[in-house]
Amino acid sequence: MKKFIIYFIAFTFCGNSIAQQDYQITHYMFDNLSFNPGSAGMHNDICITMIGRQQWSGFTGSPQTALINVQSPVEIVRGGLGLTYISDQLGFEKNNIARLSYSYHLPIGSGRLGIGASVGVFQKSFEDQWITPSGTSSAAGDISDPTIKDVGGNSGTVPDINIGLFYKTKQLYFGLSTTHLGSFNVKNLNIQNVHHYWITSGFNYDLNADIELRPNILIKSDGSSSIMDININALYKNMIWGGISYRIGDEIAPMFGYQHPFSDGSILKVGYAYGITTSVIGKYSNGSHDLMLNYCFRIAKPMNVEKSKNPRFL
Repeated sequence: MKKFIIYFIAFTFCGNSIAQQDYQITHYMFDNLSFNPGSAGMHNDICITMIGRQQWSGFTGSPQTALINVQSPVEIVRGGLGLTYISDQLGFEKNNIARLSYSYHLPIGSGRLGIGASVGVFQKSFEDQWITPSGTSSAAGDISDPTIKDVGGNSGTVPDINIGLFYKTKQLYFGLSTTHLGSFNVKNLNIQNVHHYWITSGFNYDLNADIELRPNILIKSDGSSSIMDININALYKNMIWGGISYRIGDEIAPMFGYQHPFSDGSILKVGYAYGITTSVIGKYSNGSHDLMLNYCFRIAKPMNVEKSKNPRFL
């Protein structure tokens, strides 16, 4: 029964409808690049971020997401470059996204505005086996539903275009972006990819010499439904953080993490969040797990070697 519920959800929201929601992650404050190309290179370091999420643990075929971002400032292009790969699976549906991002950095006030765009590919596929309410499975070609494609026609790829603005200072950030521009139609799957709109913001506030408060917010919409994430976490002595996120109508997620600065200026961050499902799915779910790993470093510029001549040694 659990398997059928999760497959029914996947088909209802992603099968024959143009309305759909992208992946969900709790550590979005460490992952602006995957949904906002304007943030590429805004951290002044080369940064690698990996996030893995298992949503609604306890289901067979529950949503599973993995992503990796690599980004860096690049002086020659007056901005930053980034590379993103996302793998998202929900039941019989699999999504793969690869994007290359560019952001032009414009100094404004005490911060910088990143004006970005990314291009890539979006691939969607369905497995050949479908689960019915009775718990039996059948090949896609054996089900008399015109929206379910026959075996061999269960995969499609379309272009993926995204734009975004991202403003950042030492204390705050604000981002506005849209993904999946063009609403390309995956024709052989009878699915149309739709725009998603993202608004994100956060700031750092020094409560005292040891504690820094860091509230964050993310709003995501596909035009027909919206999701809001609210987070607050506190960093203690620039080393350990803890906090809580609330996704309205979906889950409450306590989180904690550790960061280790190195003497060369690089920094390693590790975070974990456990999502307690508050929707009706919570009756069947054991919660969600969200793991984040981030490493930022700089490549030191070679020192200029100055030469001088002394007439005594000519």
